[in-house]
Amino acid sequence: MFDWNANAFLTHVGGGPSVYNIKPLATTVVKKAYNLNLFCSFIEKENTSIYNINDSKLYEYVDHLKDRGIFDDTIIKHVRIALEYITYSSNRQPEAMLATSDEEDIGSYKVHYQNKKVKRGGVERPYLTHHCLKGLIHISNDVDYIRDFELEMWIDAINNTTYHPEVDEFLIGRWQAFTTLLDITGSRITEVHQITRSMIKLAAKNLLSSNKQPIIRNIPILKGKFKGKKREVTTTKEDIQVLLWHIEMVENMFPEISHDAIFVDLRNGAALKATYLKNYAKKVINKSKYCPDLRHINNHSFRHRFITLNIAKSIKKLSKSGSFHNILTVAANACRKITMHASNDTLSRYIHLANEIDEAYSEQSVKGNSIPTQIKVRVKNMIKVAGFLQSDDIGEKEALDSFIKTLSELHRLFINNHN
Repeated sequence: MFDWNANAFLTHVGGGPSVYNIKPLATTVVKKAYNLNLFCSFIEKENTSIYNINDSKLYEYVDHLKDRGIFDDTIIKHVRIALEYITYSSNRQPEAMLATSDEEDIGSYKVHYQNKKVKRGGVERPYLTHHCLKGLIHISNDVDYIRDFELEMWIDAINNTTYHPEVDEFLIGRWQAFTTLLDITGSRITEVHQITRSMIKLAAKNLLSSNKQPIIRNIPILKGKFKGKKREVTTTKEDIQVLLWHIEMVENMFPEISHDAIFVDLRNGAALKATYLKNYAKKVINKSKYCPDLRHINNHSFRHRFITLNIAKSIKKLSKSGSFHNILTVAANACRKITMHASNDTLSRYIHLANEIDEAYSEQSVKGNSIPTQIKVRVKNMIKVAGFLQSDDIGEKEALDSFIKTLSELHRLFINNHN
């Protein structure tokens, strides 16, 4: 059924009938339309109308979104669009007594929302919120740094997800390669998608050299001031080896492959789309036993981790050479050269976090990966399995199978990197 109210709201957020599709951008209107569609579908499902929505229904809407496996930060975005629609409808028909931000009108109105402001780039931006959002984590306001223990759970999620009834070596290898690229490059998901097999093979040319670290070059920048330019990152031999394992599997399974993509469809070898990778990670995590622990993070959180650790490493390195007043600015400058941020202002929210990283979780990372992540994750997994065995949570056969699998991966890392 055509919804005149909803479409009038979209015309309103699009700038009005005179300038519609000029400002804001069409993509902004499309995103809001998608969010609004979810809310309108919920209203239909509840067999009600926009003018009968109340506070309780908004709490039910949050639960509805959670049931869809949506992350907290996305739930907040969806509810805020719903609040915009509610307030717009309330202003169109004030006699309906639909919504108010006045704390004195407790009983008269159906929806009670709050007006808030957030300061970004020196500019205060207003937004709407509601009590139903209390307790949800908003990663846009507070940088969501992935701790080492969360990275370990993320890597292990592929072994503990119902999204795949059976997990084979290819799926495990693809997941590890995908996670590794997110972790070592700090790239957006669309940029990770454009990293090719040839780029990884070129970085692996010095794999057997004892004094050279591999460098992944020509990583595309698809957003921001430096859009269209390239950057490079230095990584470890162990990380490159994980990527090579998966690339070898892809090329062995599909020898006639004509494209250069790393991530392919298991059925036919076709290159996967960036949107598939983004949604795939969410589905694997949400269907895994780690969902309660990881539901507040997503693919982009790896970019926060990359930036934060690079600033933290720079701070640690600079602090050894003596204390000086602008050490944080110098550290941000060093990181900006790697991440290609437009200015240090865009890195400012990471500075405080980088300066106070929890030593218990990130000591090795900040010291410059003295123990490579690929090795550390596997050793910690063996320690965890040993604990499960001692507490009788798993049997001897399951523990032995896990040990053999992990030892085999460690053996391949050492054999290939330390010949």
